[in-house]
Amino acid sequence: KQVNEECGGVLPADATLIPEGGTSNPKPAKKPGRRRAERFEMLNTFADVSLAGLTGAEVKVWLILFRDTKAASGTARTGQADIARRAGLSRRSVKRAVQTLLAKGVLTLRHRGRLNVGPSVYRVESVPHGAM
Repeated sequence: KQVNEECGGVLPADATLIPEGGTSNPKPAKKPGRRRAERFEMLNTFADVSLAGLTGAEVKVWLILFRDTKAASGTARTGQADIARRAGLSRRSVKRAVQTLLAKGVLTLRHRGRLNVGPSVYRVESVPHGAM
């Protein structure tokens, strides 16, 4: 109705939709928050401290799980078959890499997945436990 009355029925390119009874002041854009800074800090720490001691497959698996980590829970819920597909690795290589990452302390198993239950849940660490 407002577009018809004020603009002759043509929506201007810079127009914003305001719900009826709403305010005309749009919400300010959110600034990158603390979580984003913490994730970059974790990635930098991983690159500086842990990266040199890992194989290529282990790095690929860690990066995929890091990317899949949910901010709310701090965990990644991703199946090994999905990791294998995305990393270009075999399932066996992913399984071995996960076991090694767990042993090195840069990955923690929170819940072991099973058939008809769902994928495993992991907590990704930037450095081995007790290293810093």
